[in-house]
Amino acid sequence: MSKKTDNTSGDVQEVSEKKKVESKYNPSILRECITTNMDASDIMVKMGITHRQTLKQYVLKLMSDDRTFYEVKGLYLKNSRRPKVNNKFELKLYLKSLDLQGLVITEGDEFSVSVENEMIILTKV
Repeated sequence: MSKKTDNTSGDVQEVSEKKKVESKYNPSILRECITTNMDASDIMVKMGITHRQTLKQYVLKLMSDDRTFYEVKGLYLKNSRRPKVNNKFELKLYLKSLDLQGLVITEGDEFSVSVENEMIILTKV
């Protein structure tokens, strides 16, 4: 039979050495931001939150605690309407989510790209 080794003291040290992730939830600051009509992006910067989903959870928790409905402008924006450049400097547009104002687009259409006054302009060729 094999011998049992006593690792309990080593396990306790490993657990105590692990860093505990602390929540950035601060109800008083969040409540203040909401009552001053700050939008979601500004609240995220002020509270140091990096993901919109985290802010959604914090707002839901505050609503549950206060038993009051709070509306945060820009919290439930569709990200596909506001495309972002990724780390490879790629910009992806999903045309189904954009208002093309009657422009008919089919598979294989080509566009020319120009830049004017900090605007990227696509022109159908």
